[in-house]
Amino acid sequence: MESAEKVVSLSRNTHIQIPKNMKAYSLLYLLLFSFAALSACKPSAAAQAKKIKEMEKKELKMLKEAKPEISESEGDTIEDYYGTSREGLINWVLTDTATLSYPFTRSIEKNYVTIATSDDNLLRIYSWNTGLGGTMIRWDNLVQYKSGDEVKSAHHSLDMQLHPQDSTESEIDYCSLIDTIYTRPCTDGSMLYIAYSYFRISGDYSLRSLVAMQIEDGKLVAAPRFVRQGKRTDNLRLEHTVGDWYFLSNLGEGWNWLFQYDEKTQNLYVATTDSINSLIDRYDIYHFNGTDFVYKKTDAPFWLHPQLHNYERLALFFRTKDYMIRIDNLGGETMRYASWKSTQQMSDTPELVLNGSYVEKDNTFLFSKGSYRYVVTMGDKATLKVQHNGKTILQQTQETKEF
Repeated sequence: MESAEKVVSLSRNTHIQIPKNMKAYSLLYLLLFSFAALSACKPSAAAQAKKIKEMEKKELKMLKEAKPEISESEGDTIEDYYGTSREGLINWVLTDTATLSYPFTRSIEKNYVTIATSDDNLLRIYSWNTGLGGTMIRWDNLVQYKSGDEVKSAHHSLDMQLHPQDSTESEIDYCSLIDTIYTRPCTDGSMLYIAYSYFRISGDYSLRSLVAMQIEDGKLVAAPRFVRQGKRTDNLRLEHTVGDWYFLSNLGEGWNWLFQYDEKTQNLYVATTDSINSLIDRYDIYHFNGTDFVYKKTDAPFWLHPQLHNYERLALFFRTKDYMIRIDNLGGETMRYASWKSTQQMSDTPELVLNGSYVEKDNTFLFSKGSYRYVVTMGDKATLKVQHNGKTILQQTQETKEF
């Protein structure tokens, strides 16, 4: 064979000879063709900007046509979309695939809709309050996802999407508020999506769920990745009372604790309840092994210092101007007081830990250390009083913020 030729093997018995001086030209033509093809497929920046402007105008028109209730407050105009029509949003999402990546900034700011989007932007769920149902809030949903080059949208609940075989036409499709979609890569290269779902059953009773799903073979399907005692499920349900937890966890701060994921240990913490479905601040712990979330044990939360992990349930948690105070029931009538500076976290070592008791008739917790007495009184707001030899040297009331 001459040195000016190169042999490229196509198969075991077939060869083709390509002159060396044609190799560079062929590669150049291939690169130019590929660039031209990509340029033709990808919209220009100007075209994209134009599309966004058109969608922004359409969004403003949609909000106007929803006819919100207009009011004035301290010189500001308030638009209330509670119970207004979402037909504009429904029709738009069902007919325009570009809505999957559109931010709907104004609609979210005006509480017209809540949108949860996965980190990879392939899954999106829209939620809004229909204004129906009384104390049992009736939500509505749109489910939207992308598989390959195809975007699919449907106007129904996530449960209907994942379990269509469990529903009948005569049943009401109960939707829920979904404000977060956690995106978890798996070791097999697939993507696991976990939606945080909220449904209020009555004024003082709620259902929260973590719902696992995947996009497979062009469909959004349930993923039974939660494993406990050999049984698999695609959702973890938490039914609980509302009012008691709101007051004992610093007027709502504890809502953020119910489902937490520790990235360091890859453990998922799911809140538990007692026999009457009251939250107790103990957690079922599921470890993510790259494929499944497998139940390990029930324990205290990872955001609480290990010194304080031995308790039966949270009795009270609140913050004052200078302190963060936690009181736990250790069993029976024994209570434990722990306090930190207001700038610290519960994961820090507490500055003071005392055992004491609860006086029901006064709705008061009592703790002592030498000549010092710590009194915590529960009311509309908790109050901390520190006394030395019977004289009050510090008194601070619970400070709250919106959670």
